[in-house]
Amino acid sequence: MRWNLLALVAFAALSSTSARSADKVDLQFLETTQSVQNDRNSIGLIAGKRTFVRAFVDYHGAAAVSKVRGTIELKRAAGGVRTIDSLDSVETTLDPSENGKLDVKRKKLDHSLVFEIPLDWSTVGEVAISLTGISLHDGTRLVCTNCDKGTTATFLQAAGVKVVLLGLSYKRAGKTFVPRDVDYKSALSWLRRAYPSSDFEFQTRVIDWTTAPAAFDKGLKSCNNANAAIAAIRKLDVASGKNALFHYYGLVYFDGSSELNFMRGCSSLPPSPDPSAVGSGPAGVGYDWDTSPSFAGWYAGHELGHTFGRHHPVSGCGDLDENGGDTAWPNKIPKNRLGSATDPFVAFDPGDPELPSPMTVWGWDKAADLMTYCKYTWPSAHNYVEICNRISAENGVQCPLGATQMAAGAPAPGMQDISAGPGGAPLSIKKNPGLLVPVADKVDQPMAGGSISGPVISLTGRIDLDSGSGEISAVNRLDRSIEKAPTDKTTETPTIKSYDAQGRVLSEVPATVLLDSDRAAGDPRTGLVSGEVPYSNDVARLEIFYKDKVIAAREAAKTRPAISQPTADLPRLNDLLKGLNTLTAPGRQIGEFTKANGALTYTWQNQGSSSVKYTVQLSTNGGKDWNTVAVETPQHSITIDPSWIEGASTLDVRVRASDGIHETISTSKPLDLTTRLPLQ
Repeated sequence: MRWNLLALVAFAALSSTSARSADKVDLQFLETTQSVQNDRNSIGLIAGKRTFVRAFVDYHGAAAVSKVRGTIELKRAAGGVRTIDSLDSVETTLDPSENGKLDVKRKKLDHSLVFEIPLDWSTVGEVAISLTGISLHDGTRLVCTNCDKGTTATFLQAAGVKVVLLGLSYKRAGKTFVPRDVDYKSALSWLRRAYPSSDFEFQTRVIDWTTAPAAFDKGLKSCNNANAAIAAIRKLDVASGKNALFHYYGLVYFDGSSELNFMRGCSSLPPSPDPSAVGSGPAGVGYDWDTSPSFAGWYAGHELGHTFGRHHPVSGCGDLDENGGDTAWPNKIPKNRLGSATDPFVAFDPGDPELPSPMTVWGWDKAADLMTYCKYTWPSAHNYVEICNRISAENGVQCPLGATQMAAGAPAPGMQDISAGPGGAPLSIKKNPGLLVPVADKVDQPMAGGSISGPVISLTGRIDLDSGSGEISAVNRLDRSIEKAPTDKTTETPTIKSYDAQGRVLSEVPATVLLDSDRAAGDPRTGLVSGEVPYSNDVARLEIFYKDKVIAAREAAKTRPAISQPTADLPRLNDLLKGLNTLTAPGRQIGEFTKANGALTYTWQNQGSSSVKYTVQLSTNGGKDWNTVAVETPQHSITIDPSWIEGASTLDVRVRASDGIHETISTSKPLDLTTRLPLQ
């Protein structure tokens, strides 16, 4: 009787295997995606960017099966062949009730076989892709009736993206707030995953934001203040040799303790390619739909999108726009969606296990464009291409993605829940080879050099065009001009004037205004005002002149500023170097490292009779490059963040003491971080 039972079990297993081997699948669609894609693969592919193939099949079986595996074959015209297995991390389910329903399956990550194309197969050129096998979790192979119906992926080279992330360190009630390591990592990772490029160059730095307000407002004043400081830092960096293609963005840490510590973001919104546009925004946790360790990623993507010329769509989720929104938005695509039933664009986020952030798919009816204030934001096909166009224009090349084919779409069935987004309060990669197509009419790039020969006085400030008011945030002497005065001067173009002590006009130069994002209809037109005038020892007064009146001014002291040489607190340097590994561990806060427990501090003294402010710069390569870490601070010291000197062998500190116009520069003795003694 026992033998008969075993025979019966064996017969049943054999019958089951035989039945499964007779099950069939039909290949429905091979999707190639890097960030966003539709059911026609109309969004082109960028060489060197992580690329995924989603294989959708109809399964002709009795019931749904899970943990299905598959293989694809890659072929090049030159004869190369490679076989790729589907990702183990995606447990694919095939459900016969979804046969013929491609739109339903595309909205679910695990209802397709997912493959990642190796980076060495995503170089410039074409790759033929075909599905070569599908098997159940027990190894049983399924018959595929049309797996020979493959697709071709064409990879083209895109321009690179350069971003400097500045962590704005500020103090409240004796406590120092600074972005966490995970905030920087989230921003860098999100931009890599979502933005249309494979060639990213990131730099990070903490700066001492001494002009931070005592509490952040719910409007734009605080981020405008931050942007003025960031713009001044960028100009000092560029004048010291920094590549002018870098976009600067400031991170302001939000610890969740109080809305007074939440600074809403805003950015300059240039009408034409202009890498000098800057932005800033919060970093931390606090959005119910975002389960990642930090919302710094998509928030930075939104604000940097403004610096690349992107407007709010005015989606109904709270993203207003003084000029009516993105006038180029496809009129048949709902503004609070990625697509429509006839243009089903799906967001594909490859994720990042180091954060961690999971691989995710969002359907066209769930996700919304990154320039909205809606939940589940990701680049739409429209803005993915348009950001590519602006990045390419700044680099003087052609975007490889081309125009997106948008079909007619129905109105949105209903608005998403309004979520606090980039405008509201909370509830380095290796460059890949490839040809870039030159632009016929290369843009006149402001980074090519300024319009004034010799040293200049660089001015940065704020302006309100409607109230006719403004302020000067920073003034610095630069050895060379880095800006070009606007040539399309109108009645609303401000002017920077310089005077000597007798009141004679020495120069008069039109200034540039970059208006702020996030302005609703009726809001004042505010923005950054920036410009240069020729430097002269005789300059005694600077004015921003707008519509026949002075809206901001600065005067020089009668005597030039004088300061002592910056000196290091050497006894504490040894302790700092010993603890570098622990100080730079994840989760550290700059406020944890004060002069009392081992941080390195440089101090100096005002030796003149006039009141001065200080701009502080550091060099870790013997003075070849200088990075600005504080602008016009009244403090007589700077605490060195360990991240500034990690991996460096030398350190120089340069302090620029300013009376408002003229500067006296004093540089420390070089500090040899290997011997822990100052070089003689």
